[in-house]
Amino acid sequence: MDTPAVDKPIQVPWWNALAKNPAAPWTLILAVLAMRISWQLISPYTLIEDEAHYWEWSRNLDWSYYSKGPGVAWIIWASTQTLGSTEYAIRIPAAIAAAVGAFAVARMAKDHFDDQRLVFISALLYACVPGFAFAAMVMTIDSPYIACWAFASFYALRAILKDSPTSWLHFGLWIAIGFIFKYTILLLLPGVLLALLITKSYRPKLNRKCFTLGLLVSTLGLLPVLLWNANHDWATIRHLLGHLGAPGGDTQPTAAYQADPWTVLWMLEYIGLQLVVGGPVVFLAIFAHLNARKHASIQTQRVIVTCIALSLPILAFYFLVSLVTQTEGNWAMAGFVTLIPPAAWAVIDGVQRTDHPVKFAWGAAIVMGTAIFLMFPGATWLAKQPIIGQYLPLNRMNGMREHAAAAAKVIDELRQSTGLEPLIMSEHYGRASLLAFYLPGQPTVYTTSAQVGGRKTQYDMWIHTDLSNPETLAPLLGRPGILFGGRPDQWNCAFDNLTDIGQLENEPKDHRTTYIGENFHTFNSWTPLNKLDKEHTTP
Repeated sequence: MDTPAVDKPIQVPWWNALAKNPAAPWTLILAVLAMRISWQLISPYTLIEDEAHYWEWSRNLDWSYYSKGPGVAWIIWASTQTLGSTEYAIRIPAAIAAAVGAFAVARMAKDHFDDQRLVFISALLYACVPGFAFAAMVMTIDSPYIACWAFASFYALRAILKDSPTSWLHFGLWIAIGFIFKYTILLLLPGVLLALLITKSYRPKLNRKCFTLGLLVSTLGLLPVLLWNANHDWATIRHLLGHLGAPGGDTQPTAAYQADPWTVLWMLEYIGLQLVVGGPVVFLAIFAHLNARKHASIQTQRVIVTCIALSLPILAFYFLVSLVTQTEGNWAMAGFVTLIPPAAWAVIDGVQRTDHPVKFAWGAAIVMGTAIFLMFPGATWLAKQPIIGQYLPLNRMNGMREHAAAAAKVIDELRQSTGLEPLIMSEHYGRASLLAFYLPGQPTVYTTSAQVGGRKTQYDMWIHTDLSNPETLAPLLGRPGILFGGRPDQWNCAFDNLTDIGQLENEPKDHRTTYIGENFHTFNSWTPLNKLDKEHTTP
């Protein structure tokens, strides 16, 4: 007589009771936020270039800026007005935004799954996505933008699957807010259209009036950007075209700048970067899609498919971009937001069934999240370790105070020897912004990239730093300058008696030197190296 089959017992994880506690997800979010803010208050690390540049924007408030909308400048302004012009005041909004994003994703899970444990796991996984965890520690556009994406997705899912027509208005509002941080939040719109298409047979009927009103509300975020660009020769469009190497962009190929030819490695690099930035959540979402067909209810399957649909367009779009130009890891990472609730379902399902690939991915997510959280306090120690130390770009967040102090000493000596106030110039906007923040008195620093064949920056948009503006140039003529980076030919055209004084203390970039120049007389005589070469070789 055959022995009857016995179902494999369901495994109960040790954290089961904790995850079932309704207060656990919100306590977790607040605890992570408190730890991040505590670290920001004592962090020894200096600002990275983008943080300093956005701080420069915040002390020159406007409706928009050269490369991005005004959101990051406005939020840094509000924080520094409250907490002072300090590193932690600049960075704390990133941590708060990460908590907002985690809250939205947890609410998403609470809305669409009956299992309370998924709410806790979703909040935890949000903190463990490598890209999100890093963005929470430095103040760039990414953390607030991702938070807006998360809330917009929350309301989109509620409108699509929960018959909540007014949620479309909230959806539009979060798209509008997100747009002033990062324009690519518009790529959530095709995700919504895809979700509406694949759920057509079983979702509530679309309320076209509220949907249309939501789209109209979303356009509010475009207004400040469009108004600013209309008055600045559509500078942002030129900047974005320049990123793609397209005609009409803000870059012109020269001997000094040549766009690299496309290589299949760019596509492979994009895929690899997304797996790193998204981490194990990507694999958990894949497991959710595959396993839900066998182990989930029809309703759960529909939720998982809809969440994945919201994420696909942005990931696919930047895959196509990688077929044209080289991409960066953070460009598409908002797409991982709606993969988190399906990933949380995969964790619960996989742990209960002792699905080893799922359990491995779940463990890897926790390990990676913890490692990134501890990486900032432990980075100084890690940088000193063999092998791994050379891969930590700690020089980007360390030593700028000492570097600025060394520069201030040179500036004082130059002031005393000439009796004139020295100009401070850099060939790169990032160094200019860092110097502006860390030099005593936070002085005006000028960027010369656009004057010597490089890309324009926000410095070229402000009258007081625009080196092509005669009114700006007039009080600068004849003064000496301390000059950071660049080649001698890019400075010789504008200064007399150029002197290379070598790298100042804690120079953060290799092969970057510093110059002293006398008698500034504009960059009007600068000639590209390729043109000079042709002139020298022409018979």
